Amino acid sequence: MSGPYIVALDVGSTKVCTLVGKASPDGLEVLALGEAPSRGVQKGMVVDMKEAAECIREAVAEAEELSGLSIKTVYVGLSGAHVQCLQSYGATGIKGKVVAQGDVQRVLESASALYVPLDREVLHVLPSEYIIDSQEPVLRPLGMSGVRLEVRVQVITASVAVLQNLQRVLQSVGLRVAEMVFQPLATAQAVLSEEERRQGVLLVDLGGGTTHLALFKAGTLRHAAVLPVGGAHLTNDLAVGLKLSQSQAEALKLKHGGLLNGQGGATALRCTTLSGRPLQVHPQELVRILRPRCQELFELLKVELSEHLLRHRPCSVVLTGGGAALQGILEMAEAELSLPARLGLPQGLGSALLGEGLRRPQYAASAGLLLYGLQAEGPPGRSLWQGLLQDMAQGWLSLKRIFTRWGKSQA
Repeated sequence: MSGPYIVALDVGSTKVCTLVGKASPDGLEVLALGEAPSRGVQKGMVVDMKEAAECIREAVAEAEELSGLSIKTVYVGLSGAHVQCLQSYGATGIKGKVVAQGDVQRVLESASALYVPLDREVLHVLPSEYIIDSQEPVLRPLGMSGVRLEVRVQVITASVAVLQNLQRVLQSVGLRVAEMVFQPLATAQAVLSEEERRQGVLLVDLGGGTTHLALFKAGTLRHAAVLPVGGAHLTNDLAVGLKLSQSQAEALKLKHGGLLNGQGGATALRCTTLSGRPLQVHPQELVRILRPRCQELFELLKVELSEHLLRHRPCSVVLTGGGAALQGILEMAEAELSLPARLGLPQGLGSALLGEGLRRPQYAASAGLLLYGLQAEGPPGRSLWQGLLQDMAQGWLSLKRIFTRWGKSQA
């Protein structure tokens, strides 16, 4: 694929989603959506390469048929408990007494020179704040006077084995990776406003196998983590507690599940157990089963954030992902976190019918990947020289990573 087209591939635990978008002077126009039930992937990791390749091929083929394009390059969302967020620090002298781009580059290289085990790879190095001559932190130091420049960064790393397995699966279906993106960073592009990120916001992406969280303050990422609990655990609790099949439990959760008494109605629901016996389930029974698991999720979330909330306490929480559609989840979030909560719906997808249909929380990560790709590739209509320079820069970064890893292996 060439031209201003951008393709996002979200390989989740419950579904694989392919979105095709086209850059335009007004932003992004969504052209096609391809979906397939996820197989061979659990909690963001490939566990069966053949099954994973087949469901990715199905989702991509559907998007190709609807868009009339041949998809070769994709932006891939990365999730799972193997992804970790580390903090690092760097410092350098300001050569000309006024901060220039070279000074910023040197201080970021200093912060990036941390020890990373051979079984892990750096995905992103994200500046949190700069400090000039030990004064108050600043966000954009270019042009400021000083002698010493410091920076604090968030370093996102991932398992090399997980990345390589996913790469092999994608190569087996003829796809090239433009970039692997930590999922919360992409999702934030679609559901958070600049004002929210500036004032402070906690993004909670409730996926199928895991829950991602990202804490933003003063416009930058302050912490990110992955919790090993997701919507599939709620489904499994219903299936075990009521002796239902996974498909019946999922349908029951989506249509009648809730976390507050009185939700789901007063009429008993008719089901069939795995043994074939008829079963009547009152909505209150669903609340009794689902609520403890969600309370566990919020307890894990509070423990993960405990050391960050004092310094970077957010003003609100945004819930997105498929699990955010559960009735009563916003009310529980507000009660457990003592913060106002809202549902995160994808924005910036154009006004076409397809774009409107995608404004649901389960498409937040896919939509965010499209917007991330649009920002990474720049505005449409870039010149040939701009494209060549960008490709050369990307090539240099790839070579630098190769030599860095080779140096580690020789040490």
